[in-house]
Amino acid sequence: MTMKKSKKVWSLLLVLSLVIGMAAGGVQSQAYSVPSNMKWWTKDRFGMFIHFGAYSYYGHGEWAMQTEGISKQKYQQTVAAKFNPTKFNANEIVKYAKLAGMKYIVITAKHHEGMAMWDTNVASFKDYTGKTMFSLQQYTPFGKTGRDVLMELKTACDKAGIKFGLYYSIIDWNHSSQTINGDFTKMKSMAARTAYIRDMKAQLKELVDRYDPAIMWFDGDWTYSRKAPTLAKWWTKADGKDLYKYVKSLKSSILVNERVCRGFKLGDFECPERSIPEKAPSRPWETCQSMNDAWGYKKDLENSYRSYKYLIRELVDVASKSGNYLLNIGPKGDGTMTAGSKKALRGIGNWMKKNGSSIYATSGNPFGKVPSWGTYTKKGKNVYVHVTKWPKNKKLTVRKYKNKKLKKVYLLESGKKISCKGNKKGKTKVTLKVTKKVPNKKDTVIVMQYK
Repeated sequence: MTMKKSKKVWSLLLVLSLVIGMAAGGVQSQAYSVPSNMKWWTKDRFGMFIHFGAYSYYGHGEWAMQTEGISKQKYQQTVAAKFNPTKFNANEIVKYAKLAGMKYIVITAKHHEGMAMWDTNVASFKDYTGKTMFSLQQYTPFGKTGRDVLMELKTACDKAGIKFGLYYSIIDWNHSSQTINGDFTKMKSMAARTAYIRDMKAQLKELVDRYDPAIMWFDGDWTYSRKAPTLAKWWTKADGKDLYKYVKSLKSSILVNERVCRGFKLGDFECPERSIPEKAPSRPWETCQSMNDAWGYKKDLENSYRSYKYLIRELVDVASKSGNYLLNIGPKGDGTMTAGSKKALRGIGNWMKKNGSSIYATSGNPFGKVPSWGTYTKKGKNVYVHVTKWPKNKKLTVRKYKNKKLKKVYLLESGKKISCKGNKKGKTKVTLKVTKKVPNKKDTVIVMQYK
């Protein structure tokens, strides 16, 4: 992913202001204006991230080449050249994504290690010898099968009605223009920098032309120069703006994240990593999360998965701030999904099957203040009350719109009605009479439907 220790290199510059909601009569978070080409994305709310590359065969995580100090030659000979994911099953991955309620998928086309997961024809992306293209098709035993992992996943997504996106790393540990320099790379010369950016664009054109992605998810931009580029800080804000415009010129409707050069509000949406801001950002945003503490497959973390209760609650927290949640899986080197990821996706899916309407196409907490017992989401005439701390006294006090009356209150999962006290115009709170038994220990959703 971005940094080996998940460094938080982005910062929250602006937060939503609170305004008086005249029509509703309550305190609401002011919604940002969503561009038309992003409406599908803000409605979908929940996606799958896939980290898959030669590092999957090694099983030490996607940063292993850098963290373990493996030379380019050794990594390519002992890891990349043995990567043979013949059991990769795009249909199974899409089946589990759909089961979990995910609406879009983003897969690594090229991570920091530099291996292209497609049959690239851009000549400078060769192995350490400078003779063989460093790609899944031309460098590994898998290439002999004639299969295309990205196209298989794209096809499966299209059939299932799931949007398809690609991840691309700006830095490249393999490319002859660069050498690993701490958490970034160093350019060998300014001429090499110019040539690399040109060839990177050529690869991006290949990806857009061949796979028609709905999202281009960039990474590897975190060490940059605010002014003129240097060999150590060779990426700049101007480069980020230019890259964004270039990708948009290839496909105007494609969504591009802020990591063309983060910190400058570039791209179409912000993307913090493994973190959720305390308050909603001032523009569309998405957080990415892994199921354990690795993005690419890591053998020693196979028994360290986050519970699906934890992941569900993160999803709800993100939706309550009008954000998207991109949850990662890291397939094994043979291409199979891990047992832990399947279990987590099934668990999330069981909850989403009954409660997904409180996530999809919702806006965030309309009341601003976050209650101690959970949070809110909103859609149309419905306010969804997400309760993670069930009241022991069977009474739950919740906010309501001051100038509106409730039509009915009920449990989303069962449709069972809930009685409430204080349902009058002019009141900003009502008390719900609930059962002693918790309906859903992960997150109980109560629907407050207004007239």
